[in-house]
Amino acid sequence: MEDLSQYLDEFLADARDRIDSISNAVISLEEIVKKGGEEREKRKLIDQIFRDAHTLKGTAATMGFMRLSETAHKMENLLDAVRNGEIDITPEVVDLVIDFLDAIEKMIYDIEAGSGDENVDVDPLFEKADKLLKGNSSSKEGREEKPHQDNSEKETTAIHEEVSHIEGNKYHIKVLFHDDAQLKNVRAFLVLTDLEEIGEIIDTIPEREIIEEGNFTGSSLEFTVITPISPEEIEKKITRHPEVKEVVVENVKENAQEENLEEKVNEYTIKITMEKEAPLKGVRSFLIVQDLKKIGNLKKVFPEPDKLEKEELIEGKDFVVLLHTNENKDNIKQLILKHPDVEKVEILEGNKLSEFHPTDKNKADKSEIKKPTPQSSPERKVKISKMIKVDVVHLDKLMNLVGELVINRGRLEQIAERLGDRELLETLSTTSHLMTELQDEIMKMRLTPVAEVFNKFPRMVRKLAKELGKEVEFTMEGSDIEVDRTILDKLGDVLVHLLRNAVDHGIEPPEERIAKGKPRAGKVELIARREKSHILIIVRDDGRGIDPEKVKKKAIEKGLISPEQAAEMRPEEAINLIFLPGFSTAEKVTDVSGRGVGMDVVQDVIKTLNGSISVKSEVGKGTTFILKLPISMAIIQALLVRISNETYAIPINNILETIDIKQSKLKSIGGKKVIVLRDEIIPVFMLHELFGVDYLEKDKFPAIVVDLGAQKVAIGVDELLNKKDIVIKSLGKMLSNVKGFAGATILGDGRVVLIIDINSLFGGISGGL
Repeated sequence: MEDLSQYLDEFLADARDRIDSISNAVISLEEIVKKGGEEREKRKLIDQIFRDAHTLKGTAATMGFMRLSETAHKMENLLDAVRNGEIDITPEVVDLVIDFLDAIEKMIYDIEAGSGDENVDVDPLFEKADKLLKGNSSSKEGREEKPHQDNSEKETTAIHEEVSHIEGNKYHIKVLFHDDAQLKNVRAFLVLTDLEEIGEIIDTIPEREIIEEGNFTGSSLEFTVITPISPEEIEKKITRHPEVKEVVVENVKENAQEENLEEKVNEYTIKITMEKEAPLKGVRSFLIVQDLKKIGNLKKVFPEPDKLEKEELIEGKDFVVLLHTNENKDNIKQLILKHPDVEKVEILEGNKLSEFHPTDKNKADKSEIKKPTPQSSPERKVKISKMIKVDVVHLDKLMNLVGELVINRGRLEQIAERLGDRELLETLSTTSHLMTELQDEIMKMRLTPVAEVFNKFPRMVRKLAKELGKEVEFTMEGSDIEVDRTILDKLGDVLVHLLRNAVDHGIEPPEERIAKGKPRAGKVELIARREKSHILIIVRDDGRGIDPEKVKKKAIEKGLISPEQAAEMRPEEAINLIFLPGFSTAEKVTDVSGRGVGMDVVQDVIKTLNGSISVKSEVGKGTTFILKLPISMAIIQALLVRISNETYAIPINNILETIDIKQSKLKSIGGKKVIVLRDEIIPVFMLHELFGVDYLEKDKFPAIVVDLGAQKVAIGVDELLNKKDIVIKSLGKMLSNVKGFAGATILGDGRVVLIIDINSLFGGISGGL
């Protein structure tokens, strides 16, 4: 028994992807059925759902998780009934499928924790599924009872029924594994799964059941597939598996006579005997096999082609093939005999493989076997997989090293400028360019599509809406937008909180919405967008909105603000009070928190990601949360500024623009300095004042305009220095709560510079940098 533990992480990742794929497809299918969509669209989703369930069942069984496999199999039976039109897509069916997925997901977590897949009680789900299947069967009048047909057989039948409707080319695909490849049965199943996702598999060698049941032990696989994608894309998809040695993709229309179903196809068993002392018997045999493929469908080759190439023939000289072709015996014999060193050709009609009883006797006499030289088959190329798996820990370390290089680059630049050596400056310029490319490549390696997080939410939102008795239309956009892996890992919990609040406290019950003249179903949107050096994540609903007066009343009750402060607050400022710790407008305590509960936690997480969060809301129309995040948080661009004798760094992500302010242009409103910029009133603060540093008023000073979410603010400084790539270093646990700073960085001359956290500097009302 081979050790499967080394493939556990890959299995768990694939299983989670399948769960997300099934849940999203089932929910999409439910929406299409409600809106009366096209049958073709329904069929496509149903086939996708069934394939994912089938694959999940097979991989679980191969890995030895039989309870999980059994659960997936039961769900597969339910989906098969949907596919065959025996069961309609109803909310009850969708609920049951989602319950199955929840159970499977719990098993996945248990397996990852090391406790196996036996701790989840799935008996109630099995009973519901059986009841649904039996109830449906008895309600169908005139349906003939017949024994249960195995799902794999049904799948094969369905595929053949649909072949004529599939667009694309027919390809013969041969996959060779390395001789020392481990766990070939798992790899074979994964290749089968990959090909199912890109088209329809018409035939396999060995039989499909052998691959699906994990009984494959050979060194090569063969498939006949109809797919619209190119041979290069097929090859790329298969060679991503590390143990695949080579992939050969041939267009059947170009390289084999087209199958004509109206003509009678001859079946021949052919035994070819090579001269025993002939050189390069393996190469000759392989070339004969390639020629036979060109005149028909080669159903079986013994020994397998990879063994033929190693000259491992039967008794050192024979090999046997089973061929389906329209050619006659004479033409076949002539084709084979054109190859040198062929001693004899025997052609029998029908499948007579058993008569030859082929056994590989020459294994006992390996000393006589001559290995083919590398030059023996110049037209065959070994294809090495271009994909490798790297632990994210190694990427983190690589990013840290690049960060140190960035710091040292700054030091080298300062030294070069001081020395004024032209040759050194030119060399440093080239080195700096290469380091920038290296930095960009490392950052690209860490980018991951937000779909990895987004795909979990349709199921969550649907389930939550049902629990709360609400109807919600949930849509997602921009799932292909990429962000740093570290940011993505922390983003998931934030979005869960915002979406749960949108459904629970934002969207009204159907009756209330109808009374207000709104559609019965509320809308919740999750959108990702790329904007320059950052991304926006938007969570929007068309629900009740946030009432500023209600927010102020609650804040006064909790002692967070005084009545006088509340009276002076603009609606936007009042709404931002929801980010204060412990604030909530919830009327009652539920499993799902009211809007505001935990928003301070959301703010803190966004702050650690060097991002910002803002909220816009209108009573009766809905609420929008906007998260602004950097694409990467390890190395960022910052503007260096000076006040008195100190230098500080402000992330470019926070800065809207820089301006020069004349004292004569400053106005005073309520004792606060402001400036009118393009008809907009912007408060002005000196960074000296915020840090408690003395300063002398100047007639003119530079300022940075930043966005706090609710409003813009201008921050005056003594001097704007230059823009730099900086590496963020943590201040450590002792200084982590210091207000106004997000971390520190080291400049090229060795100076430590503090990185300013704009939002916490102004009280953290809108959270984060």
